Amino acid sequence: MRNKFLILGPLFISLMAGQLTAQSPSKSQLVPLCELQTKVAQGEHRTVRVEGVYLAGLEGQYLMTMGCSGRSTEIEFALTSHRLWSRLVQMSNKTNARKHAAGDSDAVLVVFQGEFYGPRVPDPKLPETIRRNYHPGWDHNNVSMTKLVVHAIQSVEPLPADHFCAPLKSAPQQWPCFQNPAQEGIRRIQPAECVPTAKPRAA
Repeated sequence: MRNKFLILGPLFISLMAGQLTAQSPSKSQLVPLCELQTKVAQGEHRTVRVEGVYLAGLEGQYLMTMGCSGRSTEIEFALTSHRLWSRLVQMSNKTNARKHAAGDSDAVLVVFQGEFYGPRVPDPKLPETIRRNYHPGWDHNNVSMTKLVVHAIQSVEPLPADHFCAPLKSAPQQWPCFQNPAQEGIRRIQPAECVPTAKPRAA
């Protein structure tokens, strides 16, 4: 009996460790999006699990959060699984589907897992004086200084009406969390300017 335990004991521990390792990517701790947007260094990237408010459009796809108004993260999809993809598409286009017209997308509360990239490194071929003052964004509007390449969609939920990032009833076209500090300080940006509606695009 003791010999059996000596043989099976390490085997059981090994199997459990392997199971925990296999589960760890999807069960890893959520990293605050605002922390990533402010602390991930230029040229740095990290594998993360993050929650945020998702907005999609023809010109870009963005993730934003409370506490970091004036910052947004460009979203790129390189999914290893299409679980919840249809739900994300449906929920982000709910208003447009009802109206049978294109317009501003619906904001959705999501949890994404993927690779988070800090600010881009300027082209080394540029003169030093230009590189020191040039801060290229990840999107063509030069709004997002950070980018998230999404490998897995882990949660998709409606954005609560009382959420800090939800548009005000008195100003439904303004999104408190989505601002472009490069244009007129911290002026609020209309979704039509930066986030025309479109279905999310998979890579």
